[in-house]
Amino acid sequence: MSTPVRTGLDVEAILSDLYESEINASISRLWDGEIDVKLGDPLNGYVAEGKVSTFAEAAARLRDQACSHYPDSEFARKYGGFV
Repeated sequence: MSTPVRTGLDVEAILSDLYESEINASISRLWDGEIDVKLGDPLNGYVAEGKVSTFAEAAARLRDQACSHYPDSEFARKYGGFV
């Protein structure tokens, strides 16, 4: 049996690494099919917000924004080369 080829981003890994670096983020699906992406939280404020079409785009946006807004984080050290 052959192993399936993985393409795209590992959404679960990016979300897990954001959590491990204590960077707040949210992804939610809206009624119209768009996906709302926010970096930050309601208590401390959002540093980046946007809408995308796929979960892979959401993960890429969170990755890029987290590296930009938290350049000294462990997350940015891991993913900085992708930005």
